[in-house]
Amino acid sequence: MVSHTSKGKVTPMSATQQNAATALSQPVDLSKIYADYDLNSRSKRNIEDMADTESAGFEGFQANIGTNGQITNIILRNTNGKSLSGKKVDQPYEVVVGFRRFRAISNLHAKKAKVPNLPPGTILAEVREVKTIIEFRILNGIENVQRKDLKAPDMVFLARELATVGGMNQVSIADALGITQGWVSKLLKVGGLPLPVLEHWRDNKPIAAIQTKDGVFELKAGESKTELTEPEMRALAELKSTPEEITARYIRLVRPAPAQGDSDAAPTEKDKILENVKETAALMGCMVRAGVLDNGSLDWNRVIGPKKKGYPIDCGKDDNQERLIELGDAAQEAFDKEVTKGARGVERKSDHPSAN
Repeated sequence: MVSHTSKGKVTPMSATQQNAATALSQPVDLSKIYADYDLNSRSKRNIEDMADTESAGFEGFQANIGTNGQITNIILRNTNGKSLSGKKVDQPYEVVVGFRRFRAISNLHAKKAKVPNLPPGTILAEVREVKTIIEFRILNGIENVQRKDLKAPDMVFLARELATVGGMNQVSIADALGITQGWVSKLLKVGGLPLPVLEHWRDNKPIAAIQTKDGVFELKAGESKTELTEPEMRALAELKSTPEEITARYIRLVRPAPAQGDSDAAPTEKDKILENVKETAALMGCMVRAGVLDNGSLDWNRVIGPKKKGYPIDCGKDDNQERLIELGDAAQEAFDKEVTKGARGVERKSDHPSAN
């Protein structure tokens, strides 16, 4: 249990603090509780979207509480007149863990629906001394990690914030969240990607237009169709490019490819060239996995081009900039897939929180 964080260090709670933290584990009047949903974007998304695939949707979650009662306490903090975000509040308590439970029970109370194990207008809660945003993030993260209730983007943002805002190192983050240092290292690798990329990956936020040497790239709301996995995001983070070029690369990966016409038609010369580029790039990925080639040493702009000009991978007769970008993207995707082969969607057991 965490009581204080300093730069790169986490201090456990004393026995006295732990007793004080659990002194209140009983029904608390809903009117005495303040909830800042902006502090917990995951819960806010699940409530606003009314769709959480891990719990059959918020409406189902709320109905379940109405039928079976509240099973798990929420966790509160003493506000002393001020919320964690610095806002002046009248309520003596603020939600730290259990935002969805708080909203669901508040909704049921507003509808005058009874919750089996609760007096009307109350919620089961315990109070802990949480004084900073970082302590809030750790406590909230610990509960969700233990319940395996955080998706990869949420874990990345949590580790990123603990490192950048909290000044914590990898060892401290691993200790605080109860996960391995190897997993923290992978999360922080992805966390180093440009913020617009991360915000789209987690929240589907649009990406404003950016200028690169290959042109202007933009991702509008609802335009993306592909969601990258954590290993694919890690491969993106390995690229030796500017933030703008990495962002453009991400946009091209998640945006649907234009229609290619009749799928039953015989492959054209351009199709054959594309397949050859992908096969060659995949072979290079195999060489990286075998330790023969260094990852990050390839620049597709220097590798793909007209064979008659000495380029190792032939682009065919069409060597305009748009075609070269298309081939470079296809090559990078095939290369990344081969490099991360066997890691898609899974982590080694030693890098999973349950390993601790």
